[in-house]
Amino acid sequence: MLILAPGWVRRFGWIVFFLSPPAFADQLLINNLQRGSAEPPPRGTTARVAADWKMGRAIAANTPDRSYRTVWVRMFPLESVPYGDPFPVTQDINKIDFQHASDLNIYDLSTKRLLGTTKSLKFDFSKSTFAIGSGSLSLRPLWIVPADAQPTTLHWDRGKPVEVGIRLRGGFVVKRTNFSLLDTAWSVTNVVNLEEYLFSVVPSEVIHSWDREAFRAQAIAARTYGLFEAAAARFQEREWDMDPSTWYQSYRGVAFYSPSSKKWLQLEIAATTEAVQATAGYVMLHEGEIIKAYFSANSGGRTCTVPECFQLEENPAYLREVNDAPGIQDVAGGTWGSKANLTPAAIKEKLVAMGRAPQSEVKRLEALTRGPSGRTWQLRVILRDGSAMELSAAESRKIMSLYGAIRSYFYELAPQMEGGKQGIVGHGYGHGVGMSQWGAQLFALQGWDAHRILEYFYSRIKIRKLVD
Repeated sequence: MLILAPGWVRRFGWIVFFLSPPAFADQLLINNLQRGSAEPPPRGTTARVAADWKMGRAIAANTPDRSYRTVWVRMFPLESVPYGDPFPVTQDINKIDFQHASDLNIYDLSTKRLLGTTKSLKFDFSKSTFAIGSGSLSLRPLWIVPADAQPTTLHWDRGKPVEVGIRLRGGFVVKRTNFSLLDTAWSVTNVVNLEEYLFSVVPSEVIHSWDREAFRAQAIAARTYGLFEAAAARFQEREWDMDPSTWYQSYRGVAFYSPSSKKWLQLEIAATTEAVQATAGYVMLHEGEIIKAYFSANSGGRTCTVPECFQLEENPAYLREVNDAPGIQDVAGGTWGSKANLTPAAIKEKLVAMGRAPQSEVKRLEALTRGPSGRTWQLRVILRDGSAMELSAAESRKIMSLYGAIRSYFYELAPQMEGGKQGIVGHGYGHGVGMSQWGAQLFALQGWDAHRILEYFYSRIKIRKLVD
């Protein structure tokens, strides 16, 4: 949720852009700005999580750890990603390579039997076998775990503009999982210790020059969000918890390869690792249960509730509207939209394409309905004959796509056309629910600590350590 920090041209602020490519259904724009479960896991989840943390790993190395000390991140393939995400949609869903400096131990996932060791693996899931050493084995569900603690390098879509290279801690489950509504696909899921997962998430979600307390607030929020999603996924009997994109929270490993610069970007840095370690085990609770700790880059001035900004029925008591930090509109993502580029002809063309051909020439757009936070959700088209057309929320989003990637719905349209174009001035980057990451930084600069920041953005919460 931030702006053009080195290495992250992304959902600015772990920013989910509100306008996605046309391939996405319109409802996805609202409901899935951050994906995951709309329903909370059952009561008692926090107790189960704490029990796993107390127990530690009690499972042999030849099988993956499904306790709450780990998260399962399905890395490959990616069927969809938010607009502007650092991960592209996977083009070749069959080919992926593994390399490790020492050895990778390959186990049969079902029998837990060691099949062999190797420093590199190349999978082509369109074939019934895979090579290991000088021989080959039949393709089957696998557990791949490195012999030491060094990260494993994964590559897919090699040689393409969308090539992905990433270095990851932990091990890997290779098996078929649900890939789309109609099919399954061979997938690679990274099984990684939760705290090591956060070593990557936190620097992927903040500006590296920020204050220590902003880093710590992000670490607690990311830990809480990750555990909520893991618990919800397992309650629903899903075989993975999250993906690495900003549909959830950004996870780019120890290092991430940029095909444009052909260089590796080091993600983990000492300052954010310290923030994870200093807050180890701390989570946010509401009425004793782990919360879904939404966050976005910059609220633009006021945060938003789930019913308003996601159009969902759930209305968690811990996600209330609050004013963002003073000066929030003056930092990155706080104010945008100086270019006036919406013409009457473009509006009319879009209306015709939507099956809403106007009976007169278009004069301008204006706001029809605003939510409690001040965000604009429906528009009215003013026509030159004095009449008006009221648009639904979905139709309004389609019209607004003429402006390009709208960073938030906290915007004002110019009252009149100037030079044949209607301007827009907006505030904020991202969905605006929960913690404002830029707001956390501004509050930290005022001397607030991480707990005070979190208790401001999330209402009626308690911050507790899972294991004392």
